[in-house]
Amino acid sequence: MALKRPVSLKQAKRSPKAAARREAFCARMGGMRSKLTSAAAAADPFSPVNVALARWDCDMPALLKKKHVSKGVRPKKAAKPVRKSTRRNPVPASSRAGASRRVRDLVDQAADLYERFSGHDPEEIGRVSVPKIPRVGVAIGEVDGILYSTIRDGKFEKYIHKFHKRDRPLFVVSPDGKQLFLIGGNYTFTERGIVDASDK
Repeated sequence: MALKRPVSLKQAKRSPKAAARREAFCARMGGMRSKLTSAAAAADPFSPVNVALARWDCDMPALLKKKHVSKGVRPKKAAKPVRKSTRRNPVPASSRAGASRRVRDLVDQAADLYERFSGHDPEEIGRVSVPKIPRVGVAIGEVDGILYSTIRDGKFEKYIHKFHKRDRPLFVVSPDGKQLFLIGGNYTFTERGIVDASDK
């Protein structure tokens, strides 16, 4: 005697005969699950009885009597990670926006901008060796926008800035491909992040 394939809910909706087969199977196997199966096997979505019930869609109420529906026969789906929304520039002002410190040199000027943008006290994190800027560059095209991550007022944030067409800088790389530059454009980095001249 040839074994017949399981009847899914989709197949049962097409044929009354198939629906009757599904009803009979779910009733019979569901009864075995509740009366003859251990609690551990009944709760295990990978146990043979639950795998069989899932193949016949016995956990889907459509076209089944309520007492023949078997719940919890499939593995639970993992929760999808929640993505933090990305904010667009100009960004909200930090808690120290508008405050100003006495600026004596470039270091003070940098510290002042950092504090007003981030809301944090500036601190030296290290020194870097700045490569010599080449006299020749490769113009790749215009920069449509910049996506960046930072910490402001103690919170990790992601921001995206889309340049207005008239304010876009030129994307230029060094001849060896190891340095990237934004050349020209009409914008300023302020306590509100990147601000196009068109936004002012």
